[in-house]
Amino acid sequence: MHGNSNDRRALEREALRNVINQWNANRLDLFELSEPNEDLEFHGVMRFYFQDSGQKVATKCIRVASDATVEDVIGTLVEKFRPDMRMLSVPSYALYELHEGCPERKMAPDEKPLLVQLNWHVDDREGRFLLKNIDDKTVGSVGSIDSNASFRRKLSKREKKQLKKQEKLSRMKSENG
Repeated sequence: MHGNSNDRRALEREALRNVINQWNANRLDLFELSEPNEDLEFHGVMRFYFQDSGQKVATKCIRVASDATVEDVIGTLVEKFRPDMRMLSVPSYALYELHEGCPERKMAPDEKPLLVQLNWHVDDREGRFLLKNIDDKTVGSVGSIDSNASFRRKLSKREKKQLKKQEKLSRMKSENG
């Protein structure tokens, strides 16, 4: 009997490995999922969106384990997006699953975001995870959350210096050309 459960476990792991390989084939390296271990656990980097009460949308990528729950992820995200809010009275945040043309879905605290995301691939859908205060309304649809327009990453000093250097070089080329 014991051998039978090991065989089933090996089949489950192989099936999971195949789904993960299909996922990885269609994603940037940054979002690649790891191989599942003997306990069928794996991890990967996920992108989360945050909408504050001013309706601004920001984005963060964090590494998430397959056994991490929505509750675990919300704790990490609140820390990442709102480090200033940790000691104050923290509003109630929830994680929502968004898909183009579908109503948002509030996720249960015990759901596992990485597994939910992996199932999008099986269902051939794309989606987003949005962290927001439970009392706030979601602005726009998933498609209208333009991460470039509504959230611009601040450049580091090194990047600013490099950008200035490039601008200077192109100015010199155009003046001399």
